[in-house]
Amino acid sequence: MLHGGEVYSGRTIEYDFSVNISPLGIPDRVYEKLRENLHLLTQYPDRECGDLRRALSAYTGVPAQQILCGNGASELIEAAVRALAPRSILLTAPSFSGYRHAAEGAGAEIRYHDLRREEDFVLTERYLEDLKGKPDMAILCSPANPVGNLIDPALLMRIAEACGRQGTWLMVDECFLGFLESGEQRTMRRLLVPGGGEPLVPGREEPSVSGAERLLVLDAFTKRFAMPGVRLGYLMAQDPEILERIRAQQPEWSVSVPAQIAGIAALEADSTAAGESGTGGYLHRARRLIAGERKRMVKALEALGFHVFPGEANYIFFSSEKELYEPLLSRGILIRRCGNYRGLGEGDYRAAVLRPEENDQLLRALEEVVSA
Repeated sequence: MLHGGEVYSGRTIEYDFSVNISPLGIPDRVYEKLRENLHLLTQYPDRECGDLRRALSAYTGVPAQQILCGNGASELIEAAVRALAPRSILLTAPSFSGYRHAAEGAGAEIRYHDLRREEDFVLTERYLEDLKGKPDMAILCSPANPVGNLIDPALLMRIAEACGRQGTWLMVDECFLGFLESGEQRTMRRLLVPGGGEPLVPGREEPSVSGAERLLVLDAFTKRFAMPGVRLGYLMAQDPEILERIRAQQPEWSVSVPAQIAGIAALEADSTAAGESGTGGYLHRARRLIAGERKRMVKALEALGFHVFPGEANYIFFSSEKELYEPLLSRGILIRRCGNYRGLGEGDYRAAVLRPEENDQLLRALEEVVSA
């Protein structure tokens, strides 16, 4: 299993915990807008993604000319690596396999910073030592995949500043950050806009404009709005010319008509739902559900004897001395086995946080497997 969500093997899957998407499912507004605009499928997509980028600008606070849309985060990672042509790329291990795939495809030398199990796979100041080797590019993910822990803001700032000084491109993948209440305070995209809000580290100035010139911030609709099948991501940078270089590595019509419609509708669902219902926007409700269920699931998993690693994302990373994947699969439940991540083993697993009734199914099944 290279990724989660591989449900095409012919096995019956009733509950898919292998993908880390919003437990609320696709917003209703997305379905509505897609149905209303089916007639637009007869035309070519807007290559500029003008309406979508303007909607993203209003949503993120980043000017539209500093946003590039693509066919999912994976396409943008690969396009950025090809466009910037780094001879060497620094990756953490374990981390998302898509980074390695992009580096290998571009023929770049891959340097690994190995995270340590005894440190709960947390990124520490040791990373700065590897950064001194001056790789042409570094890619980080916060919250990290598959562990789900956050990078300390002060450390992340030091990394961004060091990359700016030495000319290393830094890509920060924030595809899971939207599920955290503190996400808006932690996002690195604020460094791309002068006066973009309170400093990430209280009492400290943000890096200079020159320091942010080498920063790329990645996000996607895939996780936030439960739309992995739509394929829609966006990359942000300070210099629009850099994004034009990256765009040149994409197909002419990278983002389909349905994807552009779905993206705008999803942003509307999150921005307007609070005013319409009085119960909070889409992501507010998702965050509230995930926070409560994550806490409950961690407690239950630890009670079953599993080692749960600290994290804050919409998924839980844990280890087991007992084989879990096949016994759960025989019960129609799919989790992510993580043995193919560098630095992890066959006893390491990741499970998404879904709705309470779905989480109950997983916990009951795990209890059966443990007691068998």
